[in-house]
Amino acid sequence: MTIYLVIPLLVAVALLQTTVMPHLAIRGVFPDLALLVVVCWSLLRGTREGMIWGFIAGLALDLFSGAPFGAATLSLMVVSFLSGLGEATVVRARFILPSIVMLAATIIYDLFFLFIVWISGQPVAWLDSLVRIILPAAVLNAVLTPVVFIALRKLHTLLSRAEMEW
Repeated sequence: MTIYLVIPLLVAVALLQTTVMPHLAIRGVFPDLALLVVVCWSLLRGTREGMIWGFIAGLALDLFSGAPFGAATLSLMVVSFLSGLGEATVVRARFILPSIVMLAATIIYDLFFLFIVWISGQPVAWLDSLVRIILPAAVLNAVLTPVVFIALRKLHTLLSRAEMEW
């Protein structure tokens, strides 16, 4: 996929993530749209493209958030790399495997993000964050994964045909 499409797409995802998604919170938990998109793309296209998407989406999130700069970028790149390792297995599987990967990716992403926040000198309530935010968010993201995965798989198929016809 061309970078001229990827950058506006991921900036729009980051804008939605930071402006709209917090208003859709259920008991303080809302879907992490950027994480959903980056992990699903990593599952479809592998670690290389996933890390590029994670870098771009992470930079956009870092620009729009009040967290330490680089926390989202590093966290998204780590989970996109790990998720991309399952590319061949997950693409052939049905929807349960991508959801399981998303569950694990959300936990890893959030814990790594909190670790970066903690290293930057800000206090972190580890157990409270894990129980009240991270685990419910992981379940919510896992439930939403099939919708995002199908949409991105269609985009992938459409763009792959366009690239082959070129």
